Amino acid sequence: MSYRYLGNKSRISDWIVQNISSRLAEGSSIVDPMCGTGAMSEALATKGYSVTAGDILSFPVLHAKARLLPLTDSHFEGVGGSYEHAIRALNDVEPIKGFFWEEYSADGSPRNGSKPRKYFTGENAAKIDGIRKQLLTWKEHERNMAAVDRLTHDLLLAVNKVANISGTYGYYCAKFGKNSLSPLNLNASRTNSFGTKMNVVQGDVLTVSKANPADAYYLDPPYTKRQYGGNYHILETIALHDFPEPAGEGGLRDWKPTASDFCYKRKAKLAFENVIKNIDAKYVFVSYSDDGQVSKEELIELLSSMGEVALHERSLERYSSNPNGIKKSHVTEYLFELKKREFNIA
Repeated sequence: MSYRYLGNKSRISDWIVQNISSRLAEGSSIVDPMCGTGAMSEALATKGYSVTAGDILSFPVLHAKARLLPLTDSHFEGVGGSYEHAIRALNDVEPIKGFFWEEYSADGSPRNGSKPRKYFTGENAAKIDGIRKQLLTWKEHERNMAAVDRLTHDLLLAVNKVANISGTYGYYCAKFGKNSLSPLNLNASRTNSFGTKMNVVQGDVLTVSKANPADAYYLDPPYTKRQYGGNYHILETIALHDFPEPAGEGGLRDWKPTASDFCYKRKAKLAFENVIKNIDAKYVFVSYSDDGQVSKEELIELLSSMGEVALHERSLERYSSNPNGIKKSHVTEYLFELKKREFNIA
């Protein structure tokens, strides 16, 4: 699967799960309230945990649903009759010169007078518009929601493969690369069978934390100043099926309502404190790195005020959205383990 997201934990998911499982018994409940791609939620579910995944943004919620929740052809009775037929129908839709073609293609003409935004070729942007129109038609019926969620997830993955970006959607590349010239094509994604002990919710981390007591929490907050709502605005627009007013030369939607305090150096430490003190769980596991807004020493001091702390470290090759010609460097990934003194779970 092609995600291309900052902070994706796929490379170290086994290491994280191994450390969590040394403390948390199989079958325990764990909440992943900043789930991102859903990679860690899926890894924890595979290990036998009862997982609740969540995020404030809509596109990560769709990824989590695809990775955790069951799906059968019965969900597609009003959408082509089967998953396979629905995918084929979307790949065969008539392209439309609509919102994406106008605002985010090399052939378009943005309404705010900006030069054409070369996020996509004109052909691929028109295909996105055609698929969005069909998904909106199917979405009119409540019985189709699970199918539309999965198909929108598949569209997100397809868009990631052909987007003319260096790593995020903060801005487009000046020239189209080989992948971005390929035609957009949807593929059915894998469906897991984890039973009924999985849940996916949407909301900010503090709201999700207050509403979902569990045996443990896994926190993976943003490390740097780059806001996910701004850097992945196009994916959020696809997930929401809406038509925002793109701003500036980059065409960003209004991302400020989803801004994270973890991205601000002066706010990040307090954000950690506010979230963790409101978590009703025996264990809290926190992924972070030496690139973070809060130092390792500050986090140890903060967590130690709430209980017993252990720290696991691992050196990892640094993520680079454009590695050609750039020297390889490494980052130290942290997994903080907190056993809280005060919690209500029996």
